[in-house]
Amino acid sequence: MSRSRLALASAALCLVLAGCGSLAAGSDDQATPAPDTAGRDRAPTPTMTPTPTATPEPTKPPLEVADLLGTDGRFTVLLLGSDRRKGIAGERTDAIIVATIDPASGKVAMVSLPRDTVNVPIAPGQAYPGRINTLYGELQASTGKKKTALTRLREALAYAFDTEIDYYALVDFDGLVRLVDSIGGVEIELAEELIDPSMHLGKKGLRLKAGTPNLDGKEALAFSRTRHTDSDYDRSRRQQQVIIAAGARVREAGLSALPALVELARKKLTTDIPMRAAPALLELAAAADLEKPRSFVLEPVRWARELPGSYTITPRVTEVQKLFARLMSDAAQGGAG
Repeated sequence: MSRSRLALASAALCLVLAGCGSLAAGSDDQATPAPDTAGRDRAPTPTMTPTPTATPEPTKPPLEVADLLGTDGRFTVLLLGSDRRKGIAGERTDAIIVATIDPASGKVAMVSLPRDTVNVPIAPGQAYPGRINTLYGELQASTGKKKTALTRLREALAYAFDTEIDYYALVDFDGLVRLVDSIGGVEIELAEELIDPSMHLGKKGLRLKAGTPNLDGKEALAFSRTRHTDSDYDRSRRQQQVIIAAGARVREAGLSALPALVELARKKLTTDIPMRAAPALLELAAAADLEKPRSFVLEPVRWARELPGSYTITPRVTEVQKLFARLMSDAAQGGAG
């Protein structure tokens, strides 16, 4: 199967809530260099008068949870999984998930936008005609700046959904494997066995028994990729399942997970969430209700229409916007999950 099918946003939520946050949990102080005992017999080096340096600016204090919330009182982030590899022109976001947390109730909701959705409204009087997973690559090519392109993509999808999206977070395609391995795997629930010989996972492919198997990084990646046994939409649901499982495992691991997550966040995460938000992010993660997340995939027939003669779909914009309005108001009003 083409790697363009990889589901990489599965790592992003826990990287945002734990990995990104952990950057500020440790100390930024550098170790004091050891004395140069090997050079004791050398002639002393003449002392130079130090050049005056500017007084460093005071360190800004950490942000509070309230500083991260949008005008709707929620923390909402656009999670993107990037298919960036040799032989592929541009950079495609094959996983697109809007995740939102209400800090008052702890309720979590996730909405996946299928990568083959076309005609998505991105500005007044303007719809993107191509597959939505190619929009980021076009924005990056036209602006020449990764973060500018990500900001514009966030704004475009906020317009499409008629909702507030506060931040973005993007990971590349091996982020999921590294994250899951760093936290000791993820435990997922399977109502029935899942077998897909096409997955590049040993000689037999992906073979999972019904129950609550603990998946390592490669297994979690295959679980997030497979679609031959069902559909792209079921695959999107599995991506969300891995996000929740990884978030729960990170929370369980606590401080022991931080060193590996620090390195992952530095290497694999591109986000506009300030590093000073670390304590607030961890507070949000601790308050999140991961037992009963609200999960949606914008699939036909309720949320989209299939276009004849193609694998693409077009969104039922009014219905999708009603969904977001309901999700954003339910938690604030104590509605059912």
